[in-house]
Amino acid sequence: MGMDIYKITAEALDATGIGVLVCGKDGDILYVSQRALLLAAGGNGGSGSVRVPTRIGEFPGDLEALVKRLAGGEEVGEITVAMPGEPSFPCVVTSLGVDAGEGGRAAVFFIRPAASAARVDEKWHEIIDSLDEGYYEVDLRGIMTFINLEMARIAGYERGEVLGKKYDMFFTAEEGSRIFAAFNDAYRTGVSNKLVDWEFRDGRGRTKRLESSISLVRDAEGKITGFRGIVRDHTVRRRIEKELMRARKLEAIGILAGGIAHDFNNALTAILGNISLAKMEAPGDNGGLMEVLNDAEEASLKAVELTKRLATFAKGGRPERKIIDYTDSLRMTVDSALQGYNGRYELIIRDRLREVDLDEGQMGQVITYMIANANESMENGGIIRIIAENVIVEEEKTRDEISLQPGEYVRISISDEGKGMTPGEMQNIFDPYYTTKEMASGMGLTTSYAIIKRHHGYIDVESTPGKGTTFHVYLPVAGKDYTEADKIIPTE
Repeated sequence: MGMDIYKITAEALDATGIGVLVCGKDGDILYVSQRALLLAAGGNGGSGSVRVPTRIGEFPGDLEALVKRLAGGEEVGEITVAMPGEPSFPCVVTSLGVDAGEGGRAAVFFIRPAASAARVDEKWHEIIDSLDEGYYEVDLRGIMTFINLEMARIAGYERGEVLGKKYDMFFTAEEGSRIFAAFNDAYRTGVSNKLVDWEFRDGRGRTKRLESSISLVRDAEGKITGFRGIVRDHTVRRRIEKELMRARKLEAIGILAGGIAHDFNNALTAILGNISLAKMEAPGDNGGLMEVLNDAEEASLKAVELTKRLATFAKGGRPERKIIDYTDSLRMTVDSALQGYNGRYELIIRDRLREVDLDEGQMGQVITYMIANANESMENGGIIRIIAENVIVEEEKTRDEISLQPGEYVRISISDEGKGMTPGEMQNIFDPYYTTKEMASGMGLTTSYAIIKRHHGYIDVESTPGKGTTFHVYLPVAGKDYTEADKIIPTE
C-alpha cells in the first residue's frame, strides 16, 4: 500500500492539527498518527489517555461501522464524533475509502477538532497569553515549540523568532551545564524541577536573572515528549534589593559623615586660627619654627578638603551646580592629581566640549579619585589616558538604579594599563566598603557614584584582567530638563 507515503502525508497533516488513521477492511489498524492519538486522548493532549490501538474498535468515536460501510464501497463523507474527555471533545472525521490492491479496500480517516474544540484551544492560548509570567514548551531536542507573550517579552524577541529555535540561544556557556543538568534530572526522575537565579541573555544582549520551573510533557502513551514551565524575571527585583541595601548604607554614612564633618570643621577652624596667630607671633629669624607652622597649616587645609568629601554624604553635600565649559577645570584637576607622577599620561580633549551644569569641587573629587585609582592599579607603571569628548547616546543603558538616557553628553574616560578586574569584581565596585586593594576604605568609588547620580549623570566601567580598566563618566550637557525618569531606571 505504500505505507511510507501514508506516513509522510500523516506527519505533514499532524503539523496542521489534523490526525490520520488508516485501517484495512477487516478492521486492523495499519497506521495511526501522533496527532490522531492526542485527539483520541481527549483533545490536544488532554487528561484522557489511550494506548496505541491495533483494531479500529479500540479507537474512540465508534469508527468500526464506518469501516464496514467504506469497505462496501459506500461514500460516507464528514461526520462529528465525540472523543473522551471532561467534557467530551467533539471532532470532525472525514472518511475516505481507497483501493488497497488485490481487490482489497482500506479506510482512511482525517480527524480534526470541531469548531467548538478549536474555540476551546484558542481560549486556552488567550489564557496563557494573559499571564504575567512567562510560559514555555520545548521538545526533547531542545527546540522551542511554544511561548506565551510574556515569555517573548522576557526573551526580547518576537514570538515567531523563538519558535523552532534551540533553547540554548538564551543562556551563556557558563550556565549551559547547570541548565542541562536540571532538565536531565527532571527527565530521569520524572519529578518536576526548578532553576533558581540563572543567567539569561535576551535578544537585546541584556543579561537577566530568572527563575523557572521544569515539568514533563507526555504523549497519549505516557512517553515523555518534552518540557514545559513557568518563567519569572527577577532582574528588577534583584536590582531594587541591591539599591535599597546601598541606599541604607549611604544613609547611615551620610548621618555619620554630617556629624563628623561639622565637629571636625569646628576643630580645624580653631587649629588654623591658632596656627595663624603662632605665625604672627613667631620671631622672623626662626626659620625652623616657621617651616613647622607652614607644614601644620598645609596639613590642616588638606583636612578641610576631607571634611568636604565627608559632607558629600550629608544633606549639605548636595552639588552647588553652575553651567560652565569644563575644559580648563578638567586640565587643572588632571595636572594637580598627576603632579609628581613618574609614569606617562595623556590628556586628550576632542573638539570643543559642550557646556555642562556641575559642581566643580565635587566633580574634581571624582576625577581625582579615578586618576588615583588608575595610578594605584599599575604597580610597574604605565600610561594613564584621559579623554574628554562630546557624545550622543542613542540607546538607553543602565547600571543599578541610574540610567543613561538617550541624549547629548560630555564623556570623560580614564584608562590605565593595570591588572584589571574580573566580571565579579566589577559588579560590586560601587558598593560601600567594597575594595580590591589593601589599606583602602572602599569609599572612593561609592563617593564618585553618589556624586554622579546627583548630577543626573552616569558612570560605567570596562575592564579585562591583565589589560587594564577604563571608567566612563557621562555628564549631560546644560539645558536638559530633568525628571525622575532621568534618575531612576524604569521597572522594565
